[in-house]
Amino acid sequence: AILVPIASASQHHPFGAPPSKRRASPAQQSATMPLRGGIVAIIALGCGAAARAHAQAPDTELVVAHFKEDLSWAARWNTSGVRLRVYTKGDVPISVEAERLPNVGRESHTYLSHIVNNYDALAKWTVFTQGAAPRWGYRHGDSGSGHLTDEIDFKDYMEPFHGGKDSFFALSTVAHLPSGIQSTRLGMLTDSLNSVSNALCPASGPDGWSAWWVDESHPHRRAGREMLAFYHKYVLQNDATTGTALAPVTLAFVQGARFAVSRERILKRPRAYYEALLERVSHSRNPLEGFFLEAMWHDVFHPERVQAAAPLCEYMPLPESLAAMTYAEMFEDSAQRLTAKDMVSGYFDARQLSDAYNPGVTEETTEETTAAPSETEVTTHAPSETDESTTDASSEATTEEPETTQ
Repeated sequence: AILVPIASASQHHPFGAPPSKRRASPAQQSATMPLRGGIVAIIALGCGAAARAHAQAPDTELVVAHFKEDLSWAARWNTSGVRLRVYTKGDVPISVEAERLPNVGRESHTYLSHIVNNYDALAKWTVFTQGAAPRWGYRHGDSGSGHLTDEIDFKDYMEPFHGGKDSFFALSTVAHLPSGIQSTRLGMLTDSLNSVSNALCPASGPDGWSAWWVDESHPHRRAGREMLAFYHKYVLQNDATTGTALAPVTLAFVQGARFAVSRERILKRPRAYYEALLERVSHSRNPLEGFFLEAMWHDVFHPERVQAAAPLCEYMPLPESLAAMTYAEMFEDSAQRLTAKDMVSGYFDARQLSDAYNPGVTEETTEETTAAPSETEVTTHAPSETDESTTDASSEATTEEPETTQ
């Protein structure tokens, strides 16, 4: 703390006596020197402590949100210049050291806990990831899905300031709110694209995305208005009216919540900002806000480039009346476009897409997997239009939830 002496208020001046216009005598100047020196010393001590904290921070830190996944892949990154930081909410992994956190809030709680608790000692470059080994593709309900798109490799995340940028996001899904319809990056549907991009957006502009599709059971679909209100109140922290807050917005995000950011990028928001978000995901094991934040991390760390102001990429045009396709229709449409526009070599069948990416089919559920939560399995603290109080719709019988998300 920096201690600054405050002069006692004058009886004639309720806010303190005005400063004297007379020059202080040498004796008076000498008398104040020890006090000034003490203040300077205290300030220097505080600055020195902050400097030491940054000096002790690693160049790169890999933050893993673990439940029951095999982390042998992560242990390989525990090398010189990289600090592996595993937070577990399930079984303690035997391959690496881990810190236990309460089993609440999914990976959002893990990431925010790390930021809040290490705000003054963040690494120059921090990679945030779920516990599943990073590999291409995604299958709903499969905790082994690695969520990588195009030809991106995990080492791209681990390279500080990759491509000369202070963050690394590879957007793989886009959701329209409040409708909750979605579009998928084609690099997540197939690994056979002729043109790929390892950057924020696909290489082919709008053609790099699927047609818009809908999953009636998805949290974005069921709670689109609450998600939009959460975005404005807790991510943008604006004072928009209800009508403005519920204006449509399109949010692109990294499916699986994997990204890398610099220390300076995290520090663009004050600690209190992250504390407020952390509080929202600290009340239940599977909060709806956890799914909300998965779609909002880019805007959390990029206050100067929020998607409410402008889209991050070029997307497929929204369908008329927001009438999106089914999964089967989206796969068929994508396969036809991939073939017709020579985006892949040879004939391409819709079954090749559905085998690689099938968000509508859940494999046999085990303790280590979870589908999108049902109406009775989630707790939401997002404000509604008419009620700012929290509602708890979770079941007492809810089991531990892994970090994996749709």
